[in-house]
Amino acid sequence: LKQDYATALTAPTVTREGYTFIGWLDQDGKSVQVPETVPNANVTYMAQWKINQYTVTFKLYDDAQDVVKTQDYGSALTAPDVTRTGYTFTGWSPAVPETVPAQNVTYTAQWQINQYTLTFNANGGTGGKTLTQNYGTKVTAPTVMRTGYTFVGWSPEVPETVPAENMT
Repeated sequence: LKQDYATALTAPTVTREGYTFIGWLDQDGKSVQVPETVPNANVTYMAQWKINQYTVTFKLYDDAQDVVKTQDYGSALTAPDVTRTGYTFTGWSPAVPETVPAQNVTYTAQWQINQYTLTFNANGGTGGKTLTQNYGTKVTAPTVMRTGYTFVGWSPEVPETVPAENMT
């Protein structure tokens, strides 16, 4: 910017993504106020910036505590390793970038329910079967019969809902 000596001088409005403007530095790196009029020498002013911090939230699932991080703009962003009983993690929505963006953001874990196989062995009788169901769904054991015997129960005891493992 070239201006005549003693004319009005207005510092430009400056912006920088992910940073807050905190003032001007002179050519020696000292904080200064830009004068109201052009001085009698060539001068360079350099913007001084403070990096912003943003909150990054990782939502895991309804009953789990969110993972919340506060990080500098542009710093490396690493999503937490997550697990959930009975589910397979399929990714984050939206996709997690390599660095912290210039805003507070929330990423939500995406899950696919697992299926497990329950085998009901009639132990020499009839009516046994194999069921494949989603984790956590209601289990209904089949009716089994064996000539000359009275059915007294299953071993191990049949769970109310599908556990996070195959069972016989």
